[in-house]
Amino acid sequence: MARGIAVVSALVVLATLGGVSLAAPPAPASPRPAPAPTAPNTPPDDYILTAGDQIEVNVYGGPDLSRTVTIKPDGIVALPLINQVKASGKTAPQLEAELTKLYGKYLRTPSVSIIVRQFRMHRVYVMGEVSKPGRYDITDDTSVLDAITSAGGVTDKANLDAVQLSRVENGKSKSIPIKMSQMLQGKDPGQNVRLQNGDLLYVPKRGLSFLEILQTILSLRGILPF
Repeated sequence: MARGIAVVSALVVLATLGGVSLAAPPAPASPRPAPAPTAPNTPPDDYILTAGDQIEVNVYGGPDLSRTVTIKPDGIVALPLINQVKASGKTAPQLEAELTKLYGKYLRTPSVSIIVRQFRMHRVYVMGEVSKPGRYDITDDTSVLDAITSAGGVTDKANLDAVQLSRVENGKSKSIPIKMSQMLQGKDPGQNVRLQNGDLLYVPKRGLSFLEILQTILSLRGILPF
């Protein structure tokens, strides 16, 4: 009996010195709930519909009229009863209002909602003297100033009179000078051009020569995954 008590006492001492608890092992933690599925990418509220976008047209009061359609290259969608309607160049709310009016000729109290299921995004790069250089996914109506704003604005080292927009057209690369200082002063709003897929907007730092700027753009074109 004494020997048994001694053994137990020794185990307690060893457990204390080794930092081991003799308490029952903790129950296994319950599994974490699975994260909620994230919503699919949705365009901004003021997104302008364009060719290639896929939209879901829900007609309340006429369920057989609801469709999911793709906007054709000419900007047209074909819908029951009202046939062809120009969709590109409008926002979803604008198209909803127009379709509600058109279906009003056939339905007593129509109500139309539009969900943009797939929309075309362009990939551009904003590099150089901006706060957040990198790749940005943009829509058709994104301008130079929009892209600069998305990139956090320019740094205090930026040369606003030497900004270059590198663009590839028909397999050939060209550089379009952007005078941001004039644009910001409202003297030449034409400088705020709309960006296209594959554009590279480069804001150089002060002190770089024009040749150095072009060499940097050429180097970026060879590195970045367009």
